[in-house]
Amino acid sequence: MEIENHHKLKRAKRRIEEIKKFYKHLVAYTLFNIILTFFWSFSFKLYGDVIFSNKMNDDGFLHYPIWLVWGFLVLIHAIKTFGFPNLFSSKWEEKKIKDYMKK
Repeated sequence: MEIENHHKLKRAKRRIEEIKKFYKHLVAYTLFNIILTFFWSFSFKLYGDVIFSNKMNDDGFLHYPIWLVWGFLVLIHAIKTFGFPNLFSSKWEEKKIKDYMKK
């Protein structure tokens, strides 16, 4: 029983650390992009003609916006941290079968 509690405590601590890392990532994303958007004219070339920037002109963004690319990475981090509801799991299948059988 003690070993089981120890493993549960370990898993809980690991889970809390994952959640903390995600929230730190989200705060860094938000603050960094606010600074870039309002205070700096910042851009960098990754490779070839691919340029990331938060600069805007009259038609919109000049290049791939940093907030969009980094936002996609934050979304992936959120899915990794909080999980993605598996819409087509066996529980979902069972529920749908029961629903159709009722009809």
